[in-house]
Amino acid sequence: MARPGSTEACEAAGTSGGWSRFFRGVLESVAIGAGFVAAGLAWAALESDSGRRDGSLPPAYATSPMAPGEPSIWLVDGYNVLHAGVLGGRDRSRWWTESRRRELLERVAGFDAEAELWVVFDGSKDPEEPSGPPGPRCVFASSADDWLIQRVRRAEDPSRIAVVTSDRQVAGRARSRGAQIVSPMDFLSRCAS
Repeated sequence: MARPGSTEACEAAGTSGGWSRFFRGVLESVAIGAGFVAAGLAWAALESDSGRRDGSLPPAYATSPMAPGEPSIWLVDGYNVLHAGVLGGRDRSRWWTESRRRELLERVAGFDAEAELWVVFDGSKDPEEPSGPPGPRCVFASSADDWLIQRVRRAEDPSRIAVVTSDRQVAGRARSRGAQIVSPMDFLSRCAS
């Protein structure tokens, strides 16, 4: 009697042992290939969700062409635009400071449209901080994201509002309520440097 797994046993089993090894090999190859595909897809998802240094939004959130007529209210996600557009590849240390906020407000003051312009930052304003340059209204809120969405929600005509952000959740929530979404770089290109 042949021992299981021996050459004699395989010969006694005929070709059925050969076919099972063949199919096992095929399945292992398919599993390895599927693993590589899954790893590649996961890597691509991470890359598309990673911080976009140019301030652009993923294609699903990209700036849509403006509706007929310029928005009359522009709501700017302050720290988001500061990170995505103003600081770009520069040193981002102490990004929350008054000097960094002032840098953004000075840039935004050169916006080329006659519109109501609001820049909202997370946090509370330091009482010693100067009010900044004339022009855009500066707001501090416990959650800038929530402030932006509430402002869009309360608007009589949300289609006349442009929300400037690269935050996908804020963009999605604002767009679903009828606001236009503008990327930080597109917005900043309209501001005199």
